[in-house]
Amino acid sequence: MKKRIQILLIAVITSLSSCGGSIESDAKKVAELQCEVKELAQKALSGDQSALSESQKLANKANTLTQQLQKKYTTIEDRQKFQQAIIKASQKCN
Repeated sequence: MKKRIQILLIAVITSLSSCGGSIESDAKKVAELQCEVKELAQKALSGDQSALSESQKLANKANTLTQQLQKKYTTIEDRQKFQQAIIKASQKCN
């Protein structure tokens, strides 16, 4: 079960990292989700059974956001700017 959660969390992080966004506010949304994923991973590793249910909800939220951002940012330049904004916003994660 822990392996399933880890795989799901990796998929969520990967999908979030591959999208682009309005740049600062979208990057902040992605960074917040990434922080939630990190917290959830810690819960899963400590054996918290609720982590699986939470990870499903988070994956759905991440997929919706990813689809929106992929439609919004189609150029390589925009995606690169977005990635930089994510890095900056992610530094505020605990």
